[in-house]
Amino acid sequence: MIKQQLQPLAESFPQIEQRIREREPVSLFLDFDGTLVPIVPDPADAQIGANVRRALDRLSRRRNLNVTVISGRALGDLQARINLPYVIYAGNHGFEIKGPGLRFMHPTAGALRPELQDLCGRLADSLGSIGGVHVENKSLTASVHYRQADPSDIPRVEEIVLTGVQNHIARFRVSAGQQVLEILPLADWNKGIAVNWIHDQLGGHPPLTIYMGDDSTDEAAFRVLAGEITVKVGALDPTSAQFHAQGPDKVFEFLVWLESVAYARSKAATP
Repeated sequence: MIKQQLQPLAESFPQIEQRIREREPVSLFLDFDGTLVPIVPDPADAQIGANVRRALDRLSRRRNLNVTVISGRALGDLQARINLPYVIYAGNHGFEIKGPGLRFMHPTAGALRPELQDLCGRLADSLGSIGGVHVENKSLTASVHYRQADPSDIPRVEEIVLTGVQNHIARFRVSAGQQVLEILPLADWNKGIAVNWIHDQLGGHPPLTIYMGDDSTDEAAFRVLAGEITVKVGALDPTSAQFHAQGPDKVFEFLVWLESVAYARSKAATP
């Protein structure tokens, strides 16, 4: 990651519109928690707003515009929360992908499911005495959530998780997110590689890619997409993104604006 002066997204709409004119089709990637929906104390309570869902539905039905939601959530969880037929879903940080004509599960992650289940059980036992901590087994990856934990307990949570994963160090790694520790298969795969896989499957002319995300796992995509439109959402941490949006409300404003641009271009193309 690099520290740079990010361009405010809303002030960059004319620049982005010009790039859309020059390079259709458009491929839009959106993280879920912290990008489409606000971060909430209990991840189970995160719900996409009806207005955001309508905007995604309209965009995903547009010609020359593909929409992918890419998240650390399990694929089934992500699909259930959005439930739109033309959206591509990339769950478990891109280790599992499903959409119109697309189906993928990373073979290493699939093979490690029994070991991950055992590891999650051991961590749940070790962390059981610490309040506000939840171990979530998402089949291909796992999350140790501590948003509701006492801040004084967080170093202990981190120590227990890192020690537990150390016994499986040849097969899993730990990535720190926003008040969560992600346990990922040790494989040559991340959100950036998943973006390229999706584009390879879709084929056709290389699209203008717009990627919006708030978490550390989105940085792999920002790096892969250097030269495209990358948007860091939320805190102004060091990042490889080019633009900045303050939060999900600004992401929604962008979705509405993008739909208006797509509509105007489709009208202009109609004889």
